[in-house]
Amino acid sequence: MDVQGLRKWKKAEKVKSRREKEKRKIREAFSNTSTVEVIPAKTEEMKEKMRRTRVAAYCRVSTYEDAQAGSFELQVQYFKETIEKNPNYELVKIYADEGVSGTSMKKRVKFQEMIQDCRLGKIDLILTKSVSRFARNTRDCLEIIRELKALNPPVGVYFEAENLNTIESKNEFTLGVMSLVAQGESEQKSASIIWSVIERFKRGIPIISTHNLLGYDKDRYGKMVIDEEEAEVIRYIYGCYKDGQSVREIAENLTEQHIPTVNGGTVWSSSTIRNILKNEKYCGDVLMQKTFTVDCFSHKVVKNKGQKPQYRLRDHHPPIIPREEWNNIQKLLLKPRHKSKIKGKRLVKKIIVTKIKSGKLKGFVVINPKWNDKEIDQFFKFMNKNI
Repeated sequence: MDVQGLRKWKKAEKVKSRREKEKRKIREAFSNTSTVEVIPAKTEEMKEKMRRTRVAAYCRVSTYEDAQAGSFELQVQYFKETIEKNPNYELVKIYADEGVSGTSMKKRVKFQEMIQDCRLGKIDLILTKSVSRFARNTRDCLEIIRELKALNPPVGVYFEAENLNTIESKNEFTLGVMSLVAQGESEQKSASIIWSVIERFKRGIPIISTHNLLGYDKDRYGKMVIDEEEAEVIRYIYGCYKDGQSVREIAENLTEQHIPTVNGGTVWSSSTIRNILKNEKYCGDVLMQKTFTVDCFSHKVVKNKGQKPQYRLRDHHPPIIPREEWNNIQKLLLKPRHKSKIKGKRLVKKIIVTKIKSGKLKGFVVINPKWNDKEIDQFFKFMNKNI
């Protein structure tokens, strides 16, 4: 045997000897039982000292419909009763989001409040109906669950329908599968809604809100009708642009005259004027799918620049601007326009009011705070004539 081989043999023998010694130690430990004192972990001591578990519940429904309103209240009352009846539970709070989607956590105010309370150490356990009530986005769901488990002390989430407690590490795989199912349901539901909307568009059934549409309102049957007070502003804008004024000059003129915007504001912007001039609704048409939502999780809305088909419905409602004039304005908008020397016209009617078109205050008007005493008197005279 050469020197190199001898060294390898000696090394192997040493390793073999160490392994035999280790085995012998283990055999002796099991044959000679020793008394070992177990010092419990601090977290376990804290759990033993804690007499009652601080429990919260999370409830959510995605719409304000009557059927879901009943489901929402049922969730709230059920969890409240469940926690109060358990002698080991201490009710912290029932966190409830009504009328919000589960695909995104940004708009779920109560959910965010609950997670913050967990971070502050106010909650030990969260009860919720199912994975889909908690979150429909797999990534968000798992990230939140892992964050709660990593807190000191950790916070568990119990999903009643799935009989799943996230404190148990073996349940993470199951939770991942269940959240994927919930996400798939959201994607399928979103696809169904998009399909139904597109089918409406194809058959000439537009979805139009007049809440932020200057010049139009809806009658009791839901049909678009011209609001003459606001239509006067629209005709003024088109007339000024046809006469050579720029969008910036028109915006400045309206602001100086204290003409309220569609939302009752006092300052007009160039972009608002340009959007009004480009809006096909003022010639009686409706262009559908001007924008679209990228996905059901980010809820990001982007402008449709040809990525999706669009649907145009002509002569849908009474026009404020004749079609020929509207078409000419579209041609003028393609050419750059600099500041003109044309003196800005004034609206014939000085007092123009903005009516609230939807919500609990529908029918009320917005008074411009910059009106002087004379203008306010004119306003009340005008209102008295129209009562």
